[in-house]
Amino acid sequence: MSPKSEQATHESSKQAMLSVKNLGGIDSSSIEFTPGVTLLTGRNATNRTSLLRALNGALGGTEATLKSDADEGKATLTLGDDEFTRTYTRTSSGVTPEGTPYTDAEILVDYFSTLLENNPARRAVERGDDLHDVIMRPVDTEEIEQRIRKLQREKEDLEAEYDRVQERRDTLPQLKERRRTLQDEIATIDEEIASLRDDLADVDADPEAAEDADALVDELDARRQELRDTEDDIELIESELDALRDELGSAQADREEVPEHSEDPAAINSELESLREQKRQYDNTISTFRTIVEFNEELLNEDGHDLPGIDSDNESVTSALAPEASRNVVCWTCGSQVEHGEIQDRLDDLRTMIEEKQTECTEITERIDELEASLESINQQQTRREELDRTIEETQRKLDRRENRREELQQSAADLREQIQELESKVAETQELRESDLLETYERVSDLEYERGQLKQELDEVEEEIANIDALPTPGELETQLDELSTEIERERTRIADLESEAVEQFNTHMNDILQILEYENIARVWIEQKTNQRTRGRPAETVFDLHVVRETDDGAVYEDVVTHLSESEREVIGLVVALAGHLAHEAYEVVPFMLLDSLEAIDADRIAALVEYFSDYAPHLTVALLPEDADSLPEGYERISAESFDSS
Repeated sequence: MSPKSEQATHESSKQAMLSVKNLGGIDSSSIEFTPGVTLLTGRNATNRTSLLRALNGALGGTEATLKSDADEGKATLTLGDDEFTRTYTRTSSGVTPEGTPYTDAEILVDYFSTLLENNPARRAVERGDDLHDVIMRPVDTEEIEQRIRKLQREKEDLEAEYDRVQERRDTLPQLKERRRTLQDEIATIDEEIASLRDDLADVDADPEAAEDADALVDELDARRQELRDTEDDIELIESELDALRDELGSAQADREEVPEHSEDPAAINSELESLREQKRQYDNTISTFRTIVEFNEELLNEDGHDLPGIDSDNESVTSALAPEASRNVVCWTCGSQVEHGEIQDRLDDLRTMIEEKQTECTEITERIDELEASLESINQQQTRREELDRTIEETQRKLDRRENRREELQQSAADLREQIQELESKVAETQELRESDLLETYERVSDLEYERGQLKQELDEVEEEIANIDALPTPGELETQLDELSTEIERERTRIADLESEAVEQFNTHMNDILQILEYENIARVWIEQKTNQRTRGRPAETVFDLHVVRETDDGAVYEDVVTHLSESEREVIGLVVALAGHLAHEAYEVVPFMLLDSLEAIDADRIAALVEYFSDYAPHLTVALLPEDADSLPEGYERISAESFDSS
């Protein structure tokens, strides 16, 4: 930790001004602060706390509140040439803060720089809560864990790089040996090429002529093979032509065997349509006659009937319906008197007509079947003729194409025979040149040059790999980087523990100093013990800060007491020291130039004076809200601002 003289220098030389509008109970006010201690004096309910809360908001805290009858408020802090503003706007969902405060370290401002009555450290002591959660609140453990994971990945990558470098460096002896081998092989090839070129220099023959002679043989072989292939193609075409001619003859013969019909399909269709209409009419007539006959038979066979207009109980009607032929009945269609026998005769006539109509209908049906069969035969023969015509036409086209192709191949064969004759003459003329070893010598030189090129390419790659390995970091350099990363990882891992130890040390040191300064006679010692709870099922081990209070009796005996037994004044002092320990452990003085104190009424005036003097060493601006009688006990050199000098409406 830096010494006091260095801790209090941050922003110490800058004059400050705070402008407040519509915050807390203040309508509008502007207050200047000089570096050092500033006392806000006045009775209770004079908006001293409202001013401190507004200053907290401008610094970046959460204490400022919008005036209840205002829709917008603002706090502006001016430090030197810099201005920091926080505005508060009332919306349907609440009050929304905006603007640019002095810092975005909200927790440092609220927990360790703004020590008002509701300060978390002061309240934790009052309630007996675990102080570890309060003091370590600004520490982002997730961020530290992410940092550790990032460093661990870097270390793993570096370790992999170290292994890769080592592996590549281990190949250096083999690479250098391979380089020497390649250089020797290239030198041997160079010597053989030089010797062969000397041999070629003694020969007058043109190497290109030798190559041309061998090329003639190759070309002759190619033309002979091409002629054989062409002749095979001609033979295949001839076979295909024979097959197509047979197919064409068969199709033509089948076409001649299909008879031509003299009947007109249109006339047949017309007659069919007429006959079908006649058959429908006969069917309707027969159906109608049958219905009439069946209806009358039913009426004649029944004892009574329920025809409308004729009473079924009337004896004359009943007797009229009797089966005797001589008996008269009333016709149920026209109402006239007719004999029973006449009705039977009429029904017999209808039955005869039905039979005649059925006979005629059967003849029509037979004629329809005959015409349909004839029409089906005509259609089948027509379809067969069309299929055969298409087959004959397509087969003839294939024959034409094959004959054209045969003519082309025969011409190609004739041309190839002429070329072969010419090549055979040229090959005979160059036989002596082919029998010499000139061409083999040139081929050997060409092969050696190709081999030399391959070896030279491999040599270049080997030399490049050697150069790349030589350019790699040395194992010592990589080991140094690994050590640095390991140290940084360990430092991050112990960062939380170091902060915990630092906070405990700060509290114990300053608590001891303040107890001596404030002279609480019956308190021998107040100190924090850092402990680790044992791991329980499902929960990791946790660090806790146990607050111990040791009292001393009048006869010098000491015993441990609990915080709840302390006076309100003593608890408030301990809470302030807890906040101061967090302020120093997290170096809040480097981030926030103000420390704000309020609600000290439980502490007597002399001890307030000692506390203010002690705390003034750890903040460039210490602003304290006091009652007038408590302020009177503080040195005259402190700046005083009366509550009457700013709006208290």
